[in-house]
Amino acid sequence: MRGTLRRQNLGLIAAFLLVGSGCASMRPYDPGPGKRVVAGVVQDAYLSGASVNVTISNLSDVTLFYPDGFCKTELQKRDGTTWKTVQGPSACSIALGILDPGQTVVHQYRLPKGAAVGTYRLTMPMPVAEQDASPEPELQTPTFKVQTPLQ
Repeated sequence: MRGTLRRQNLGLIAAFLLVGSGCASMRPYDPGPGKRVVAGVVQDAYLSGASVNVTISNLSDVTLFYPDGFCKTELQKRDGTTWKTVQGPSACSIALGILDPGQTVVHQYRLPKGAAVGTYRLTMPMPVAEQDASPEPELQTPTFKVQTPLQ
């Protein structure tokens, strides 16, 4: 009888461990601040005045918010080893944006006409998780070239 109770207790403990480990894996995947989102551009080079389609992807299982939409996007140009803002954010009317888990959105950014030839990137505030109040680094696109149209 005693051996039967021990086996039942072991079976019960194993069942609790199995259920407990299953619940632990049910937590949403969250790589943490600065690693939840990635931005990309479709091309390596654009003409001055062209539109750049920026893809912003939520890599986590957490809903993210960008309170100003992507209205605070800045165009930066490489100057030696530093980056200089050549066009600051423009006014826009988007009040609140949501980036659902795994969602990718496309933000269109128009390069200024007459932009000088060179290496550029776009920077914008990082979308944040509701429970995260800590400041995050800026979201940056990979670099791309701006060229002048052939005449």
